[in-house]
Amino acid sequence: VLDTGLFETGAVRVRAFRAEAYAMADSLPENAFLDMSFRIGTGRSPDEKKRTGEAVFAAVSEYLAGLFETPHFALSLEIREIDPELSWKRNAIHPRLRGK
Repeated sequence: VLDTGLFETGAVRVRAFRAEAYAMADSLPENAFLDMSFRIGTGRSPDEKKRTGEAVFAAVSEYLAGLFETPHFALSLEIREIDPELSWKRNAIHPRLRGK
């Protein structure tokens, strides 16, 4: 994400939630998936969002390449723009990383 040049270091955060209980259509216990939700603020062009999504998806696909060798893995990514009118943030990290 940082390599795109579109996001400040202090804005990048990653969360991972493991789901102990989940199901997929054919109910095979070997099935697994990774569903990525990438939330971003407004201000980036459709092309910038697409390039970012493609870069993230390619990097994760490469990292998890071995899982695609089985017929039991699925990967998805969705980019969601955060409505600035309905989002409140307070960040003391930005000034430190900006050197201010």
